[in-house]
Amino acid sequence: MRRALALLLPAFLLTAAGCRSDVGEIRVDLTQVARLMRAYASGPPSAPTPPDAERLSPERLNDLGVMLERRGMFQRAEHHYRMAVERKPSFARAWVNLGNVARRQARHEDALEHYRRAMQEDPELFEAVNNFADLCADTGRCVEEALAMLRPALEHHPPEEGAGRDTLGKLLLRAGRYSEAAEAFRSALDVTDPRQTELGIEILLHLAQACRALGDEDAARSAELRAAALR
Repeated sequence: MRRALALLLPAFLLTAAGCRSDVGEIRVDLTQVARLMRAYASGPPSAPTPPDAERLSPERLNDLGVMLERRGMFQRAEHHYRMAVERKPSFARAWVNLGNVARRQARHEDALEHYRRAMQEDPELFEAVNNFADLCADTGRCVEEALAMLRPALEHHPPEEGAGRDTLGKLLLRAGRYSEAAEAFRSALDVTDPRQTELGIEILLHLAQACRALGDEDAARSAELRAAALR
């Protein structure tokens, strides 16, 4: 059991903001999943999918995909996410995870398409909207469309406000609306739990960018010093 837990632990250390893959809320058979993870880790990338994986439910396929993704086995992860949505086309979280793994491989158009499908299947899934908007902010694609989607989504998801407002600030920064971006980043800091250190650092560095774009070097440097102190 300890060995099984050791194999699974990295899969549950999810990032606080931006691109994130999610584990479904199901019971996981640690012995079965650990056996599959060992099979993947010991075999070549081109090895066929073990029969046990073929028999998994869509939810379990999604969970296994997350574990593979956390180990950097992106093609394997994508294969399992695809199996999940083929068996359950309405599975929005698996569509989000397909988008995430495509983004990790710099296939941005594919990622945006998958996020759109996730939003179509579940308009209330905040991760789909936020990850779509975050990718738009990073690439400059569909910025105004992402802004129109993200603002109303933030009103209905208070627990996600810190990460979401950071994404909003990034979109505004990309659009050249620097004052609004700085305001969004400051607002993100106000609602972010102090224990979310990595997210706080990320927001502060984004705030520094906005302040520097506004020509306020003192404020930019202050934000960078606060980020350094958190490290």
